[in-house]
Amino acid sequence: MEPLALGIILRIEAQGWSGPAPRLPNDPVRTDEGREGARIFIYDLSPKDPTLSVSDACLRIASKLERMLAPERTPFNEPHHATRCTLEFGVLADRERESFSYSWPLEFLTVLADAQIELNVSHYLPTNDEEDGEA
Repeated sequence: MEPLALGIILRIEAQGWSGPAPRLPNDPVRTDEGREGARIFIYDLSPKDPTLSVSDACLRIASKLERMLAPERTPFNEPHHATRCTLEFGVLADRERESFSYSWPLEFLTVLADAQIELNVSHYLPTNDEEDGEA
């Protein structure tokens, strides 16, 4: 089994944000209060296709992120807004294999760097029981 994109969450911590949560292009799935008055907006960017490889998911997400957070398009580019963006990427891989690998497409990494988005990756290695739905 090639490593699959299990889930992708964009977390934006915004200082100085007032008003309703920005649509990027959809409303966030959750809004939390952070430390020192920050607001945290959480957007679910997970692929609808459960069999999408990591590299294919990256290419799709890169396009979305570029449209959402490019410097000329982001709603957070006002001087009084300080933001910290983190992309949480879940990868599902086969536990039975001795090792697994995948690559981050250059286009994806370029978009992350241009938008100053941090990348956190979690690896999920299900047991046979979890794969069969008997967890």
